[in-house]
Amino acid sequence: MRWFMKNNREAYQTLRRETTQSPLSALLLANRGIGPEEAEAFLHPRKEDLLDPFLFQEMEIAVTYIYESLQTDTPIRIIGDYDQDGVAASTILVKGLRALAEGMGKNPMQAVSYAIPDRIEDGYGLNASLVEQAAKEGIGLIITVDNGVAAFEGLEKAYEYQIPVIVTDHHEAVTVDGQVKRPPCEALLNPKFPEETYPFPGLCGAGVAFKVMQALCRYGDMPMPFFDELIGFAALGTICDMMDLQGENRVIVSLGLEALSRTENPGLRALLKLHSWDRPVTTYTAGFIIGPCINSSGRLSTARLGVELFLEQDEATVEAYAQELYTLNEERKDLTKQGVEEAFARLDGKVLPSVIAEVLPDVHESVCGLIAGRVKDRYHRPTLIFTKAMAGEHLLKGSGRSIEAYDMFTSLNLHRDRYVAFGGHRMACGMTVREEDFQALRALWNAEANLQEKDFEPSVDFDGVLDLSSVHADALDAMEALAPYGKGNPSPLFAATHCNVLSMRLVGRQKNVLQILLESKGARLQGVAFSGDTLLQKLAQEGGSTAEAEIRSALYGQPSALTVDILYRPEWNEFQGKKKIQLKLADIRMSKV
Repeated sequence: MRWFMKNNREAYQTLRRETTQSPLSALLLANRGIGPEEAEAFLHPRKEDLLDPFLFQEMEIAVTYIYESLQTDTPIRIIGDYDQDGVAASTILVKGLRALAEGMGKNPMQAVSYAIPDRIEDGYGLNASLVEQAAKEGIGLIITVDNGVAAFEGLEKAYEYQIPVIVTDHHEAVTVDGQVKRPPCEALLNPKFPEETYPFPGLCGAGVAFKVMQALCRYGDMPMPFFDELIGFAALGTICDMMDLQGENRVIVSLGLEALSRTENPGLRALLKLHSWDRPVTTYTAGFIIGPCINSSGRLSTARLGVELFLEQDEATVEAYAQELYTLNEERKDLTKQGVEEAFARLDGKVLPSVIAEVLPDVHESVCGLIAGRVKDRYHRPTLIFTKAMAGEHLLKGSGRSIEAYDMFTSLNLHRDRYVAFGGHRMACGMTVREEDFQALRALWNAEANLQEKDFEPSVDFDGVLDLSSVHADALDAMEALAPYGKGNPSPLFAATHCNVLSMRLVGRQKNVLQILLESKGARLQGVAFSGDTLLQKLAQEGGSTAEAEIRSALYGQPSALTVDILYRPEWNEFQGKKKIQLKLADIRMSKV
């Protein structure tokens, strides 16, 4: 792995000169692109920092339609997506609009309903069949959440039925012959749409839905119902859809995590209880506990299960929903593990192409993206994993995950006319192709990849050099002020050089967790690495027979002459009521003389 230190010296010096930030805080802020005028808001996000929702060009049109529909008993249908962001966005509008309808003296269940397409049968987003169903049921207004900007067929069908549609989305616009194609709808709320002037383009689908609720309440001069709960769902969507945690997203996630930590929502409480989570909710909780459970329902069952979990109030029903989601997620883990093992068995030891594209005919199509992600991580190459499509004969359905050097969407989009279906962005895609076209397409993707060997070597950017003697409680407090961490605001990563290895051991069921005691300039700290066996193998290969012997001695409790450089994240480790600082190792290498 190549290490690169971020170098934002000018920004750092400006922060030191114009603010009262400590050297460490100024360094971390500068490395995240935060200037003096933004520092205070970044470190102390407040409800007042949320942007004016009417900065969306067509927000007033949208809320006028919604408000009048609620007042005139015109049934509204929310049409969402089957991932966590879509589920969160659907929950925000269904729960929020029903509360407003009830406040107007209307029947909330009749006023607002929702539909989420089936991943296999319907595919992504608003389609003609969902519109036809809405027309049969007398729906008078459709609102899409987390989809719609590319749903031309469904929107045209709505026009035929004279059902107005408000599109709320955050995906890239469709271009035809270089021209942006606007979806035919009454109002379009998409911060990424080229003609949109909303000042923050990074909202997810749930974030846009939250802005709709803000605007609607202001338009109708009504208090916003369930503010904490709704911003909590917006935070879940933001984290699970891997949005940058800067700008308005940082405000949403900071306030949302606080709200989630004290949530009274029965569904969320039941899901957290099943995972024995009795601590404050963090980005980890959202991204690795709640999110996967909700996503598993859209992959293996129906995403309505996730929405119903969040809407339901009956305790017994909620517990049943939560248990089903937990079980589905365990099944999803097993399916993914089997597919990953099959992919590794095929690829290990082989000369790999620039773009890995494999057909695993026995895997469930809903986990292709998860498998592609694991394969990409192992070989650091753009990866597409396909399987036989469940809807349609002689079709392959697949998902791709990419590396920084390869713009997957732009590269593959060059041949869009040869695919049955295609969509995505720079780092990921989903597509359907004909079986007979696969080999030719794979050859074409590789011929055009234009990647070099250096692109296949993982690299990491770190914040700076921080010696072990500078890792103390005050430093961790300064780092904590920049939380929550996630995409766009990574947790601080530092290098320390010439650390003496005092002892180390491999623990855990599979003996793959490295515990290592390090010393530098009189300071001693414990380090831990959860792929420690792999790191030690790499270290032995790098240092040759001498390093291998020293590693072996250290593992057997003998004195060691190993001196290493490390990349690490300092963190608190709490055990049996005692807190101490430990270093979570990201990489380790032999020190140079």
